[in-house]
Amino acid sequence: MINDAAHIAAFVVPLALDTLALAIVVGLRGGVAPLRVAVVCGLFEGTMPAVGAALALIVPARYGSYAVYLGSAILTAVGVHALREVSQGEEEAEAVSFGSIRSMVLAGFAISTDELAVGFPLAASGLPVMTTLVVVAAQAFIVAYVGVAFGRRLGRAAAKYAGIGAGFAFIVLGMLLAFEHMRSIVRS
Repeated sequence: MINDAAHIAAFVVPLALDTLALAIVVGLRGGVAPLRVAVVCGLFEGTMPAVGAALALIVPARYGSYAVYLGSAILTAVGVHALREVSQGEEEAEAVSFGSIRSMVLAGFAISTDELAVGFPLAASGLPVMTTLVVVAAQAFIVAYVGVAFGRRLGRAAAKYAGIGAGFAFIVLGMLLAFEHMRSIVRS
């Protein structure tokens, strides 16, 4: 149980840092209620890993080892992409809007692509998927609310550092996933 909690936390922390970076920038823009952003983030970021996990189920069981390595590569690529965005000053939050239902749905899809990518390695990891999805949705709601509410106070530097932290955390998670799988193969 403790081991599962640590592994779930390893999936959740990079996502939380990524959500925090986005929420801070949205908060800096102002004019958006934190609850609106939190609901959109919680809903989409809690749902998209399920879509990624469902895609992972398409891979036949005999390719299980490859699925873990593919998941590890996906996480590492998401981390490298996050670091590239931060280094080039790209802010996905600058492009998202929460003014109408349509714009909230589009924003939800735009901000949950990392979660979609995380779903594949999540399914291959052997963790309890439903528990992890609930934790992801809850952290997204809480972190988005707090990030927007305090965005004006924290400043752009905080968003940048959260983005850097998310990038490195995704890379480390991808490497740990591959390492743990290799270690389990050696033990058996």
